[in-house]
Amino acid sequence: MMKTGSQTSERLGIAVMLLPIMLTACLYLFTNTNRGIIDYDEGYYSQAAKGMAESGNWVTPYVNGVRFLEKPPFLYWLTAASFKAFGISEFALRLPTAFAVIALVGVVMLIGLRVADRETAWIAGLSLAFCAGTYIFTRETLHDVWLVLFIALAMYAFVDWYMDPQHSLRRALLFYGATAGAFMCKSLVGIAFPLGIVVVFFVLSREWPRWRTLHVLPGSGLFLLLTVPWHWLAASQNRGFLEFFFWGEQILRFFGKREPPVLWSLPLWTFWGLIVAWMFPWVVFIPAAIKASRPSSGQYNRVLLLLVIAWAGVILGFFSISNRLEHYSFPAFPAISLFIAGALSKYRSQWTLNAFRALAILGLLVLVAGLGAGAWLAAGHGVHSTSTGPTNRLDETDFSILAEMPAEIVSGLFRPAAATVIALSAGFCAALWFETRRRRLQAIGALAATMVVICIAIHWSFNICEDLISSKRFGLALAREARVGDRLVVVDDYESANSLNFYEPLPVQVYQGIAYALVPGMKYPDAPKIVLTREEFHAAWASNSRVFALLPKDRIKELNPAGTEVLQILHRVLVKNR
Repeated sequence: MMKTGSQTSERLGIAVMLLPIMLTACLYLFTNTNRGIIDYDEGYYSQAAKGMAESGNWVTPYVNGVRFLEKPPFLYWLTAASFKAFGISEFALRLPTAFAVIALVGVVMLIGLRVADRETAWIAGLSLAFCAGTYIFTRETLHDVWLVLFIALAMYAFVDWYMDPQHSLRRALLFYGATAGAFMCKSLVGIAFPLGIVVVFFVLSREWPRWRTLHVLPGSGLFLLLTVPWHWLAASQNRGFLEFFFWGEQILRFFGKREPPVLWSLPLWTFWGLIVAWMFPWVVFIPAAIKASRPSSGQYNRVLLLLVIAWAGVILGFFSISNRLEHYSFPAFPAISLFIAGALSKYRSQWTLNAFRALAILGLLVLVAGLGAGAWLAAGHGVHSTSTGPTNRLDETDFSILAEMPAEIVSGLFRPAAATVIALSAGFCAALWFETRRRRLQAIGALAATMVVICIAIHWSFNICEDLISSKRFGLALAREARVGDRLVVVDDYESANSLNFYEPLPVQVYQGIAYALVPGMKYPDAPKIVLTREEFHAAWASNSRVFALLPKDRIKELNPAGTEVLQILHRVLVKNR
């Protein structure tokens, strides 16, 4: 193994150092275009923020007229502020998320600079911004990207304090302030993750007594100052809030005893195996990073190694014993990126060369498979799919809905798939070419450029799948037709079409389904009637009032009379009774 990074790191000027941040800004802001609100999580969170912006109630979020107190309000505050500044739109909804990713890349690069060097920071920034998981998990408005940002900021503050001989109060207060931000994003895990990482770091470093210099008393005071006011106000305005929020949504959820129950959780090995996909393509360098980080090598930065072990270990360990979804590994991505960058920035070995070779071989195999698929289609073979769309959104994990794509959507994905095949084959071969000529930074740049193209193809694919994952077009049709006094009923679970509320003015009622996440809020006396009985629905449908119904088209026979069709898209149809 031969050291190569010292001179190269010095050549990384300011403009080159800023390249990961500038590329991140271009990609994430460019693809932050108007795209339908995704049903389920984003449907809920967009409504909560929209309600805050319109009502001025910044304490209690409401969704479809029901109190929605599952999560802390930081995401809603930022999104509502974006709505106030730019108007209520899909672009304004997702703008804070794009800025969060840009800031996250910058903070991770600061960590790399503080504990290692410019080259480590540069590679860490590129590998985090342009891995598949970071891009996919920030295509909708979720709390998680802000949690990851605040954890990263807390870790930067911690290592800055740790490496400062004076252990200054200012650096420590940044740690506590960032932890407060994480708490206001995802509640107790926002405390557990930063503190857990610090504890494990001290244990691994055998420097446990140093925690006493972390300014616990003033830091705790700052944390309470930043977090207590909203919780006190929410508790004063919502009876039973604290018990529901902390005991029900945090403790019971962890032990799988939450009511209503957690509907699904990924199997442990699926959760771990998907990390390979989410950290693609940089994951191939993990064996080289492990080899470089062995104590016998004596060459891997010790502080960086302890930090990434503690960071990834706490996150992935926690979700190995808790309920888990695909995106729950996201908070570990910065640590994994730093771990990989620590090896790629300084060392050349057979391990790294083999990783580049593996990517090039993969690119060529994908090209061969793509050419074969293209020839098969050119021969007149069509795409066959018996699916008409998702059957039950409450049974879906983050991406399992994609297994239920109708044939017309599958056909539409051919072009972004072709762009992906070309990018993988050309980009990975170019990266190997640079690596064999000992031009490591250019090789890393080729991988990043490849992922930029793939991310654009993912964005393209999301647009093609919009009617499968969003009820936007139904909402826009309702906005054109609805009048004061009309009613809207979704014949299915509320989560199957909850993005409707973002686009049209009518509250949504549900027949032959539930409003899963609204169940706790529906217990308050001011909650509107959401779930209709059979008698209530058919009485409304037969009344003189105008009622719209959105339902799977194979259930249209359940309406009597069938009504007038307003719009049909894929497996669903919007009808009105008069």
